[in-house]
Amino acid sequence: MTKRALLAGITAAGLLAALSGCSLASAITPPVESQLYPTVADARGADATIEIPSWVPEDAVGIRIKENAETGAAIMQFGDPAPEAIGTACDASVAGNTAPLDDTWWPQTLPPPEEITCQDGWHVAFLYGSQFFAWKP
Repeated sequence: MTKRALLAGITAAGLLAALSGCSLASAITPPVESQLYPTVADARGADATIEIPSWVPEDAVGIRIKENAETGAAIMQFGDPAPEAIGTACDASVAGNTAPLDDTWWPQTLPPPEEITCQDGWHVAFLYGSQFFAWKP
């Protein structure tokens, strides 16, 4: 019986360590998800796993979005064949906020704060002819 008790204790300790490891891994590397949607219809479809903002134009294409599920912080890029201005001048208290996440598709340099607009908690930058880059701190 002592061997069984010892084995049960070791098994329980291993399980506890594994579960603690998951929590630790989550703290070190938060749950971040990425998606690529070809169109707005795909991004708003039944299979979509990350919600895009309502202000994304209906004709937007190549929508990339990356989101931290715990904090709601996100970055997004999309193309617009007929781009129009999105948002209004950012409040001075948030104008200098930087993108909370990064990815290979995210630009190395963003325009200065006075060229960035804000819409529903998102910062929006227009770059490279027809590409929008947006982030939510």
